[in-house]
Amino acid sequence: MRWNLSNIYPSFDSESFKNDLQRIDKELSGFLNWMDENLINEGNGLEAKLEYVINKLNELSLLAGKLYNYASLTLSANANDETAAKYLDIIRSKFVNLSLARTKLRKFLKNVEIDFSNLKSETLKSHKFFIEEQKILSKYLLSENEEKIISLMRLTGGNAWNNLYEKTTSNLLCEVEINGELKKLPLMRVRNMAYDESAEIRKKAYEAELKACENASQVVAQCLNSIKGEFLTEVNLRGYSSPLEPMLMENRISKETFDAMMSAVKGSMPILRKYLRKKAELLGHKNGLPWYDLFAPIGGYNKKWSFDEARKFIVEKLSNFSDELGKFIDNAFENHWIDAETRPGKRGGAFCSSVKALKESRILMSFDGTLDNVLTLAHELGHAFHNYCLKDETPLNSTTPATLAETASIFNETLLMNQIKNEATLKDEKLALLDKELSDAVQIIIDIYSRFLFESEVFERRKSRPISVEEFKEIMLKAQKEAYGEGLDENYMHPYMWLVKPHYYSPTFHFYNFPYTFGMLFGLGVYSMKDNPNFFEMYKKLLSSTGKGTAEEVAMSVGIDIQKEEFWKNSLSVIEKAVDEFVRFE
Repeated sequence: MRWNLSNIYPSFDSESFKNDLQRIDKELSGFLNWMDENLINEGNGLEAKLEYVINKLNELSLLAGKLYNYASLTLSANANDETAAKYLDIIRSKFVNLSLARTKLRKFLKNVEIDFSNLKSETLKSHKFFIEEQKILSKYLLSENEEKIISLMRLTGGNAWNNLYEKTTSNLLCEVEINGELKKLPLMRVRNMAYDESAEIRKKAYEAELKACENASQVVAQCLNSIKGEFLTEVNLRGYSSPLEPMLMENRISKETFDAMMSAVKGSMPILRKYLRKKAELLGHKNGLPWYDLFAPIGGYNKKWSFDEARKFIVEKLSNFSDELGKFIDNAFENHWIDAETRPGKRGGAFCSSVKALKESRILMSFDGTLDNVLTLAHELGHAFHNYCLKDETPLNSTTPATLAETASIFNETLLMNQIKNEATLKDEKLALLDKELSDAVQIIIDIYSRFLFESEVFERRKSRPISVEEFKEIMLKAQKEAYGEGLDENYMHPYMWLVKPHYYSPTFHFYNFPYTFGMLFGLGVYSMKDNPNFFEMYKKLLSSTGKGTAEEVAMSVGIDIQKEEFWKNSLSVIEKAVDEFVRFE
């Protein structure tokens, strides 16, 4: 259950790794000098100059990405690997010059008008969206020296705080009593106990998690303060109106689209809270659902999978929809793209990383055989399939915003879940699967809304001063109460959710979570089209285009208007119908 990274590089001591590390320096240095000499003004040869820049950026992005993949994936699998940590810092420093190259391009494009209809270069025509996007971003450009300073300072600022956060939480142990024996277990393993059949174990795990979080809270609060403070400084320097504005641009969605989605989400919350109250009632709670029972299993779907059984199950079920999809997934298992073992020092959560240079992906998660784990595995394999659809696109045309990056993962997960539900015959099994579906929806709709409220308030307070641990807890509880309302027992909430979620600690990507809500609802919209003629070819074409347009443009290519609240309400209505079914369940 461990992945194989050896075909990226055999080791940090290998000649191929060392040669590429030296090569990136030499290539970047030469490229930056060329840009200084040639990107002075529009002049003659504009088309040839831009074509050279695009080709070189693609080439260097592949090389830098390969180096970064190896170091970051190695460190994710073992946060205590000091060699990986050292090289990751070194490689990140190379990205300063790669970022500087984009800065020089934006600076040049700021004063250049390009008529794409008169261009001969197919390279430039195929990179039209990238070039136009760089021109828009040039409005927020600082001087070259300022851009370089920001990139360099981030190495010992935001990136360093992120590293400290990951190391702290990856090594965080929880003392939890199981069957009369006190054990010290990794945080992620204890968090997975939220799905345990035993109410006693779920509650003890919750209490152990909160205690462990309390012990690490001062260090992690300093990380969060520093990362958010750094970003606010950059937002002000660049002239953005708020911390949200650059994130909407990063996600390639308009404020109109964002507001339409959030309005629909807010309107659906009272209905989703009915599910939480009903679940609380079924579990014997009178004041709403306590946090430790949010993921409590209900009904009789208690199947456990070994990793090999999960492989066979996912491949079989998704092959029922598409042989190509099933074969791709089987290949991912066969070639050891997945690290699923639970162990100390391993990063928490789950992710899929594209290894663009090899046209492959790598998936990390902690697998313990539950239905949730099987669905998570299918979800991440959806990301890998998306990467597969992008494999022949250039790096510059493959950069997918997080809003669209969830399309294939949600599709995979929905497809698998619906097949499982359709095959369930027993009443208890159907109840359990319905609960699982709604539990996930609550996380992506209600909980992510609470995270958005939390992060918005953190940014507001951080403008004037650092935030204490107690304030972070207060802000989180306030956000949870507003989002979950009467659905949760306010005596058993989670004041440390800001500590256990790594998404808050990205130095460059903030408001990380709302794209998941977008992704799930957009994915449901795409899924609803699955029975259309030639859907799978259209689906692959959609996935291969996600780096070459705004979210609105990509969605409209398959007839979806995401700027209208009606689209989001229609997607949410699928979930609301499931709530009605759950509430009526006897």
